This record gives sequence, C-alpha cells and structure tokens, in this order.
Amino acid sequence: MVNTTGANGTENGVFPPDEELREILFDFERKSLSHELRLRYLQEKHHIKIGLTKLKALNRKFNVLSSRKFHAVEEATEAIADIVSRDVYQGQGPDTVKIIASLRLNLTIPRDFIRATMKGLVGQRLSDMRRPGRGKGPKMRTALNAIGIFQEIHVDGHEKLGEKAFRMGPGIGIDVYGMRDHVGKVLLLKVVLNSRLSDTVGHLFLDMVSDFRATSVQVTFDGGSELGWLAAFQTTLRSDEWRPVVAVKSTTNIPIESTWSYDRQFNGRSLRAIIEEGRIHLIPGDLSLFRWLWPKIVQTGLDGFVDYFSNKKTRKQHNRILPSGVAPNVVFDMPGNYGLENLAIPVTQAALDELRGLIDTPREDAFCWVSDGFDEVAMAVYIEIGSPKLEALSGWAIFNSMVPLLRGVVDPTHL
Repeated sequence: MVNTTGANGTENGVFPPDEELREILFDFERKSLSHELRLRYLQEKHHIKIGLTKLKALNRKFNVLSSRKFHAVEEATEAIADIVSRDVYQGQGPDTVKIIASLRLNLTIPRDFIRATMKGLVGQRLSDMRRPGRGKGPKMRTALNAIGIFQEIHVDGHEKLGEKAFRMGPGIGIDVYGMRDHVGKVLLLKVVLNSRLSDTVGHLFLDMVSDFRATSVQVTFDGGSELGWLAAFQTTLRSDEWRPVVAVKSTTNIPIESTWSYDRQFNGRSLRAIIEEGRIHLIPGDLSLFRWLWPKIVQTGLDGFVDYFSNKKTRKQHNRILPSGVAPNVVFDMPGNYGLENLAIPVTQAALDELRGLIDTPREDAFCWVSDGFDEVAMAVYIEIGSPKLEALSGWAIFNSMVPLLRGVVDPTHL
C-alpha cells in the first residue's frame, strides 16, 4: 500500500531552521567527523534521528562539500604552504594540517593531497623530521672547563631510594642530597628525610659552607621548590655582579648527575634491591627501627664512596681541559699546580649563624629520623648485639636481631 502521508513511520525529531541546520552540518565537516559521529551528534545533541541516506541528502542540499569532492587546488596549496611555513619546528603532519585547514580556513582538503603537497614543499625532510625520537638525538657534548675551584658548585637531590621509588608505605624511603665542585670533588652527600624541603636543603648548604668556610662564585641546580633558602643564602653571601645561582635542565647539570652513577658503581646497583627485601622483614610497627638503622647504613656507604671517589686518580684524557690522571682531592688542595685558581669566597661563622637563624626548622629537627627517646634505646640495643658493621648486605640481619630486643623495652606502637 502506498504511503500518501510522506512520513516514514519513525519520529525524526524537530529540525531547526535551515540556516541553523546548515551551520551544524558545516561544523561537522570542519571537525572532520565521520558519518557515524555526525549521526550520533545529531541524535544526542540536537535530538534529530536520521539515517546515513538522509544525512547525505542534507549535505547535498546545503552544499556541504566533503574531501571527496575537493576542487580548490590552488587555494588549498596556498593554505598548506602557509600552515607549513608557520610550523617553526616542522612537527605537524598531514592529519594536523588537515584539521588546521578545516578549523581555521574552513577548507576541506583530502589527506593524500595534503601529504603530497607537503612533500613537494619540504621534500624528504617531511618523514625525517617527524620520525620518532627525531627531536632528541645525541646530546651535544663539550669538555668541562673552569678557571678554578669554587667557581661553580652543582647541587641536586637523588630519590632513587625514596618513598615514591620503594612504594613500601609512608616513611619507608631514604632521599639523598649532593653537592659537587665543577672541577670534580664531591663536597657533600647526605641522607635526608625529604630532598624537596627548602629548610633541609638550606641547612645542608650552610653545612657545606661551614665545612670549607667559603662559598662558590656560582651554584647551579635544576630548579625545584626545595632551593628557596639555598638560592637566597648564596645570593646573600655573594657581593659582586656575577650570577650567584643558575637554573639549568637536569641533563645539563652533568657533574652532580653523573655522581649518582658513580655511587651506584661503588655501592652496588643491588642496594635498592636489598632494601626492598624489607617487604618480607618489615611490618608497620617496625617503621622507627627502619628509620633509625637504614639511613645510617646508606650514609656509611655514601661516606665510603666520597672518600674513594675523592682520592681515586681519574683516567688520563688528553682532550680534557680540566686536570685528569690525578685525584680530585689533590686538584682541590693544590689548584695552582694544575693551572687553576682558588675562587672560594670566605664566609664567617657569624654570617652562617645569622643565616641559619632565618630557617624556621632547627637543624636537629631537619635531620631527625626518630625521637630522642627511641634513638637512645635503639643505640643501647645495637651495642648489646655487638655493634655489627653497618653495611647493606647485613642490614636486615642487624634489623632482625634488634627487633625482639626492642619490643621488650619499647612500646610496640613506637617501634
């Protein structure tokens, strides 16, 4: 039977005025939406339920051109050339250019045409510049150079043994903070509760300055909120116009960044794996013992590394500008013998005391891993078991020997 009403038996919804519907359909084309998505948008956002045939009919009615019906060759070529010329780093591919042309210029251009045009404009560089990793490439390396010691000190925090690295629970982690002279000597490696705390790093910097009674011409770091006091103190202690602090990328802060790999070679790459054995030995009630024992073990290893590294002759390198074939300590102690100056800027104890007084957290609190009461009891137990050598391989054996003795004298909730 012939349907004389013209209705198809399906409720299509209420169509908006032609001008509004035309704008909706053109917007779909600008966004390069598939037919499936266009139908879904019409139904969910505009309450219009139609099929593919009806959609194509509406596109023909309002002259919504698709890339299949592309004819504007000259206009498109000019547009593509303009988009490519504005892409300074030449990282945009055909898909990106297609979307830009559609959204900004209201041009619907086939992807194949865009790619062919781009290739004609930039040649083989199109694929070379967009290949994975093309922006990285080998880092340009140059020989380190300096006028003398204390010209530049590099500082950085190391979190490979930190709480986030272990993921063994709150408080189970040991951060490290380091400072190294540009010429080579490691000035300080210290375990800390949190290498991202400005008060802690401020105290560490003043400790280093106190050890040498001097600061450097410049301190270089790779940024971070923990450097607030350090940067302020270094700026205060300096009196000339040379930049007292400089922030660089971590990949550029080579002297201190390379120190961590040297330390791993000395102390063993298995240190982290050994500490992670605590997943078996450690229970929540033993947190204080972990914080009393393992920072001491790690610090012992760091002290041994600093002593080793500072007194070990470096490999002789004929193309190296700074001294080679001699231990860092020797260069640091006698810079004049190696064509270097001592650029240390003297700092008085009075100045150090004044600056340390500005830090809200007292020094003893900044480096306090456990309460004084627990520290006293734990030390007595450690002596009772014979004060075994603090080293990573025997760390958990010492831990397990101390646990039952501590539980006999300390409230379990304070272990």
